[in-house]
Amino acid sequence: MTKQRTAIIALGLVASAVFVYLAVRHLDLSKVKDALAGAQLFPWLPLGIGAYLLGHLVRGQRCRLLVRREANLGIATATNIVVVGYASNNVFPARLGEFVRAGMLAERSGLPLAQSLAITFIERVLDGLAILFLLVIGTASGDTPGWIADLVRIALAVFGIATIVIFAGAHSPGFIVSATSRLGNKLGPRWHDRLVSLATSITNAGACLRDPRDAIMLIVYSLIIWSLDAALFIAILPAFGIPHSLRDGVVAMSVTNLGLLVPSSPGFIGPFHYFCSRALIAHGVAEPVALAYATLVHLAIYIPITLWGAAAMLWYGVEVGSTAAAARQAKRSLAASIVRGVAVHRISPVTPERAAEPPSAFTKALVEAMVGDTPGASAYAAEFVHGQLDALQPKLRFLYEVGMTGFRFATRLRFLRGFCNVPLAARRKWTMQWAEGRIALVRQLFKPVRATALLAYYDHEAVRGPLLAAPIAASSLVRAPATEEPARAEVVG
Repeated sequence: MTKQRTAIIALGLVASAVFVYLAVRHLDLSKVKDALAGAQLFPWLPLGIGAYLLGHLVRGQRCRLLVRREANLGIATATNIVVVGYASNNVFPARLGEFVRAGMLAERSGLPLAQSLAITFIERVLDGLAILFLLVIGTASGDTPGWIADLVRIALAVFGIATIVIFAGAHSPGFIVSATSRLGNKLGPRWHDRLVSLATSITNAGACLRDPRDAIMLIVYSLIIWSLDAALFIAILPAFGIPHSLRDGVVAMSVTNLGLLVPSSPGFIGPFHYFCSRALIAHGVAEPVALAYATLVHLAIYIPITLWGAAAMLWYGVEVGSTAAAARQAKRSLAASIVRGVAVHRISPVTPERAAEPPSAFTKALVEAMVGDTPGASAYAAEFVHGQLDALQPKLRFLYEVGMTGFRFATRLRFLRGFCNVPLAARRKWTMQWAEGRIALVRQLFKPVRATALLAYYDHEAVRGPLLAAPIAASSLVRAPATEEPARAEVVG
């Protein structure tokens, strides 16, 4: 784990701890528990979840519109890309799920990663503008607490500047690319090409904003999306005896999502509960009931979208399309090798740099579940698998990580603990259920890892030596004929 990633995780955990403390201080948690136990879930919770999930279909349609000039995504694919991003934010800290979402968009659409990141950024700005619009409507009555008004002013400044930057880039692509080219010329040919490619990808991301009709549709989609999200917050109010209130639900949704801009732990634990409960308390709801409401809304968002995202990650992480991409890459590599007269290697050597980084605990546990338990051989196989995974093309490595994230999430649901903490016997049985199961796409995820691990395991001296030294019975080279004629044995060659 790099120092930067460690710092991000630590910052998120500290932020979450602070907001959890702020949310529960001076509270009698038994009253919060009583409020949750007495909540009337039906029909309010299913209605709210339905509205929230419907909003993700609209998010998928918005994603299709953003990329339609250069890629043709189906509504199911686009929606699953969006859901994977949200589910990843529930698993990774500090909104790192946005990078997972951009990577999956690049893999599914064929767009450069920089362009996919720029599209994700545009979506976040559109979200911020729609949330601000709804918040202004919700606070139009004028009885808004000072801290909410301050939050609106800060968000207006941030998203206002971001909007100006986006529209300037969308409507002046030639100027931006030309300026980048001039800067690149001063840095040398190598940097020139990279910077121009990056600038082109970023300006292409905003191409849809140049068409007034597309720009209007993006704004309309964004307002529909966050209105459906607000419907979740509104629907759950009566579950706690709070009267239906368009204002309270819209303000709670807007304040909560603007508060989630703060880096936090996976699932936004802490900031979500603090800002959501504060928004209700500001309108006269008792603190224990407000925190219980925030907890239920968080679960209504977290659980369905994480399960949906895990299923999508598992599916797309092992889809047959990735095999086709690998085949195309192999063909290009083979053609280049023939031209250059360089041999093509199917197995990458483990370089000293790669060997200096030990395999992760998950890789060790996975390999241990796939091979035998001969001392030393399992660790050797894990190191070899780690080296081969590092040598994969970035797209294939991304697909592998996505698929394994789904597997690890399913493991945690099954055993209520991480994969590495599952006892070896249960871990082997569970892994084989996936690697040898009925679903072909799942088998494709595990087959390369299992084959590579077994190759290294049986190449280790502790395993290979006894196998070669063992005498081979002559009868093992003879196969009995299919008929019952003992005199006609067939020698296998």
